[in-house]
Amino acid sequence: MNNAPVGLIAAGDLYMDFLDSNGNSTGFQLAGNCKKFAPKVETETKENKLNGRDTFGQTAESFTRITGSSLSMTFNRYDPQILAAAFMGSAVDMTAAAGPYTASITAIKDRWVETGYTGLDTCVVKDATDTTTYVAGTDYEVNKRTGMIKALTTDLDGDTLHVSGDTLAKTGAKITAGTQSVVNVALRLDGKNLATGGNVLVTVWQAQLRSETDFDFMGEDFPEVTFTGTLITPTGKSWPFQVE
Repeated sequence: MNNAPVGLIAAGDLYMDFLDSNGNSTGFQLAGNCKKFAPKVETETKENKLNGRDTFGQTAESFTRITGSSLSMTFNRYDPQILAAAFMGSAVDMTAAAGPYTASITAIKDRWVETGYTGLDTCVVKDATDTTTYVAGTDYEVNKRTGMIKALTTDLDGDTLHVSGDTLAKTGAKITAGTQSVVNVALRLDGKNLATGGNVLVTVWQAQLRSETDFDFMGEDFPEVTFTGTLITPTGKSWPFQVE
C-alpha cells in the first residue's frame, strides 16, 4: 500500500486455495466474483471499575487483548468448489461419455418412478418378459432430464417394466453436500485501489470457513454465497493475515 494517507475503494481478484485434510496446498484458483472480503481482528477489553463516592463508575485500569481474527466474504458468482463449500461438501467431476443403460422399475399409475439414471437420450419401455413394447404418450410418460417414468394406464399399475436406451454425454461437476465439517482455505486478494490506482495485496494464510448461505434455488434474485471464518496463524508466522 501507499505510505501516504489515502482513502480506499477497491476492486480485486480473489484467489482461493482449498487445503487438503493435512493442510497442504492444492493450488490457487480465481474464485468467481467476490463482492465482500472483510478480515477483522477481534479484541476484548477488561476494565477495573471504581466504586468510590466521587469516582463511582469510572475506570481505574483498562486492558485490551486480541482474542482472534475473523473473516466475512460474499460471492455473487461462484464455481462448483465455492458452491460446494457453501453446502459444506465437495465438488466431484461427473464427466461421462454417452452410453447404454438398463433399468427395472415397478410402475405406479400417475406417479413418477426413478430409473436410477439422468440425462436420457433415448428410452424404450417393455414388459417384464421383453415381449411387449409400450408406447410413449399412451402407456407411459418419460422425463428424460430426471430419468423418471410415469405409467398412464391402470393396466401398467404395479407391473415390472424394463427400461433401456442411451444416456447423453455429461460434463461438469456434481456437488455432494454435507460431507465436510470444516473447509480450510488460503486466500490472496489481488486488489487495486480505484481512488489512487495503487495495488493492494491481502494474504490470509489459513481460514476455516463456515457457510452463512441460505441458497434459494427458486428465488427471484441472483443468490449470493456468504462465508464467515476463523483465521488461523500457522506455524512460523506471528500474524493471521497481512496487507501490502
